[in-house]
Amino acid sequence: MSDQIDLNYRPNTYWPDSLNQEQLLTRIPGQVRRDIVRQLFAEDGNAGLDALAANEDFGNEDRRSWGLEHPSFMGGEYLPQLEVEDVEIARVSLASVTSDQISIRASRCGGKIRYSVCDEYETEYDLAFSSSEQPLSLVELVQLIEGSGNPEEQEAGGLLTCHWENMISWGESLDKAIGFAWVESAWYPELAAYYEQVATDWCEQKQKELGYDEEEDCA
Repeated sequence: MSDQIDLNYRPNTYWPDSLNQEQLLTRIPGQVRRDIVRQLFAEDGNAGLDALAANEDFGNEDRRSWGLEHPSFMGGEYLPQLEVEDVEIARVSLASVTSDQISIRASRCGGKIRYSVCDEYETEYDLAFSSSEQPLSLVELVQLIEGSGNPEEQEAGGLLTCHWENMISWGESLDKAIGFAWVESAWYPELAAYYEQVATDWCEQKQKELGYDEEEDCA
């Protein structure tokens, strides 16, 4: 793992006085809508703020109409609504037909921070741990991701790597496997880079286990 990634990084709080752009975008559940508003922010900050406000109030009829555009537009749209004190600290995205999303969340509970994982299918995830006294360090978030999982999932690998393993079991290439599931976070800027290295190491290990040719690529 790269020495340049600070595994000890820890946000001061999940509830700052003001949110940056990426943190604001986590209030939009739909991944495609989130990406569209991100682009609007890049092009015109004020328009992006207006779009953010509009996209937070997205009703059932809006969701149905939006989903008719393309099945992938549904990704994240039926996640449980974030309450005022809820924060999405990370998200696993899947390149499934409906672009399924897995949301990793934190909430205030007395003097502790409680954690939960949810998807759009009311799955009850087993968690590596459920609370902490302070925001997680990057390595602790990785432990939560790696140690939690869907009890009905056939393959091991926490919330992310299990999907790579599934793809391999279905006969897909290593490249397609790691392209099927990825993770992002508005609170941990280096989380995606960390898992890019995890993907590289996983591919190298799979090449040895499965006897793949050295030309088998993991882009």
